[in-house]
Amino acid sequence: MLKPAYIYKDKLQEVYNTIVFNDKYKYYNFDNYWNYILKLSDDSWNDIEMVSIDSQNNVRGFFRAGISRASNKVSSLVIINFYDKNVVFSRDLYQFLKDLFDKYNFRKIEFNVVIGNPAEKMYDKYIKKYDGNIVGIKKESTKLIDGKYYDVKMYEIFKEYWDKNKKGDLLDDKT
Repeated sequence: MLKPAYIYKDKLQEVYNTIVFNDKYKYYNFDNYWNYILKLSDDSWNDIEMVSIDSQNNVRGFFRAGISRASNKVSSLVIINFYDKNVVFSRDLYQFLKDLFDKYNFRKIEFNVVIGNPAEKMYDKYIKKYDGNIVGIKKESTKLIDGKYYDVKMYEIFKEYWDKNKKGDLLDDKT
């Protein structure tokens, strides 16, 4: 279930600290150092931040949408699954994206992924299913904590294509 991240900031910080310096999360970090404090916004003007919560009230994941109000678009996404693949997180990710288009009515979502991130395959599937675009690849665009340079893939999805292709989605009928 999605909940505002600010309400769960202490639990979120605690679980976030368990991933710092974990090689599995180097792609999320998108940089060559770690900030130990996950800085949350205190309003939703620049960022919409949610957490994925399981039935035991544990934080399973974190979602942030960077907002460009002048362009009515989401200009970046942060997506962290704190555990291995799980249904709660997957449903919440879909709901988060759905809310960005349907609840908040943004016209477009733009986001990036470091090539090699295991989540890249999932993002490619979303892009294909919802007629999004791989805008391009920036070569050796970021240096990660391992000291190596990585390529970055850029994506975009438009609301009109999301709407056209979401028909029949498992969660679409339940929200």
